[in-house]
Amino acid sequence: MMKLLNIGIIFTCLLISGVVHSADPDTPNLKDLAEKKQAEEEVIKALAAEPVSGPYDEYNRSTPRSSLLALANAIKLKDYEHAVNYLDFRNLPFSSDKEQLSQNAPDFAKKLSIVARRAMSISIEDLSNDPLGHKDDGLPSYRDRVTTLKTKKGPVDILMQRIPRGDGVFIWKISNATVAIIPELNDEFGYGVIGEKLAQIFPNYLLSGFEVWQLVMLATLMLIGYIIAKVATFSLVKALQKNKHFNKQRVQKFILGPLHFLIIVVFLRATFDMISPSMVARALFDTKTLLIISISWVMMGVIDFIMYRLADRMKRNGQNDAVVLLKPAATTIKLIFVVIAIISWMDNLGYPITTLLAGLGVGGIAVALAAQKSLEDLFGSIIIYTSQPVHVGDFCKFGTTLGTVEEIGLRATQLRTLARTVVHIPNALFAAGMIENLTQRDKILYRTRLRLSYKDTPEQIKEVLTKIRELIDQSEYIDEENSRVRFLEFGEYAQELELYVYIKTEDFAEYLECREDLNLRINDIVASIGIKLVIPAKTIDLQQPTEKLSVSKSDK
Repeated sequence: MMKLLNIGIIFTCLLISGVVHSADPDTPNLKDLAEKKQAEEEVIKALAAEPVSGPYDEYNRSTPRSSLLALANAIKLKDYEHAVNYLDFRNLPFSSDKEQLSQNAPDFAKKLSIVARRAMSISIEDLSNDPLGHKDDGLPSYRDRVTTLKTKKGPVDILMQRIPRGDGVFIWKISNATVAIIPELNDEFGYGVIGEKLAQIFPNYLLSGFEVWQLVMLATLMLIGYIIAKVATFSLVKALQKNKHFNKQRVQKFILGPLHFLIIVVFLRATFDMISPSMVARALFDTKTLLIISISWVMMGVIDFIMYRLADRMKRNGQNDAVVLLKPAATTIKLIFVVIAIISWMDNLGYPITTLLAGLGVGGIAVALAAQKSLEDLFGSIIIYTSQPVHVGDFCKFGTTLGTVEEIGLRATQLRTLARTVVHIPNALFAAGMIENLTQRDKILYRTRLRLSYKDTPEQIKEVLTKIRELIDQSEYIDEENSRVRFLEFGEYAQELELYVYIKTEDFAEYLECREDLNLRINDIVASIGIKLVIPAKTIDLQQPTEKLSVSKSDK
């Protein structure tokens, strides 16, 4: 199961890496376009307040900047007949038929507007507001550069040219060198055959950088992607349902949800260029918003899937206590992915993430310092759950505390003591301390000493040893192989025998019952031989009060 899941993750990553490409660093992002638009609006407002530079012209073509702004305004109003006045159609290689060229002139303006919307990044502030144009741009004095366009054949300058109006006054128009290559630029950056036909069918309106026909085509591509995803996920679900090890409900939830959405998004990214997007639409596309959402959703599903498998395996292995750790662990991993997704999205928008990352680093350090003890306890709980020195219900000893484990929380472990009180031990201390798990004993040791008087004969002591050994060998609840009874030593006041006996039980109450029975049987053996167990006694001599008290030990 896990191998198949890993293969699926690797396949998804390879698929995404094969379809998604990094945006061109020279292509403006959404933030750049928004700032540029705001700057242009401010420049236009400032120009409106300034007097017109150069000679008067009814089309406002006195300077490169005023001419280009007037052309942009005509294109914005879809007045391509008026926009023709800003293009220089002199001496074109295809201008032999002037009547036909005059009829097709608005089409040149329209194609130029499409190329500009799709591929040109123009800075109004950089355009000259001088009737003579820029003099230090490395171009002939009668030409100014509007922008440089990257094409398949290399960079191409979009130029404006200072030409005579016919009455001795010079004005600025789009250079005839640029007008001559408009058909070629349209072949590379235009709408294409399908786009041009659809643009004639649907109304010519812009919505967030998309024309109506582009939105219709985008919706069509989404529908096709949905059908492809539906077929792919349906086939995958049918194939996986044949495997009995899969949880059908969870597999369907994962495949029919995040994976289905990811396939649609990947298909859209692979076919997005078919709609001939504008620079604004391309900037929206390069934010990868849907892709980030889909990948994040897939990763959430993968995390849930992995955690479910781990929980199932832990339950089969009897690690039920450790399952509680999976939920906070999954939540933490999901939060990390969400933060990474948000940072990636903001970076794609064009916002610098260095400051954000520095802030997160400082904030993370502050949070870590403030929650140091809590984090220690959290890691302690992880250590306890993974190493499992104790389980809930185990009887253990920690330091001087004896008790039954009632709960292993994320902060502390609770022990129910023999006095029926509850002790809360921080997990950091509990994981680092010495824990004696009494429940895990396979048998319980019974160790004691029998003290016999020095008045007892060696034959009596031998008889006691023999009968106790017979008792050990014959008892059902005593591990006779590892148990022993020996004449240990001659003590200060008695001859001492040591019993080192293992009771074959894990239940402490049963152990006490067996111990009681063993004590009674030993007592019967000692009594049947006619000897008594002795205890130390003290004799105090008080005959002479003025002298020091004399204390001696004797057998009693």
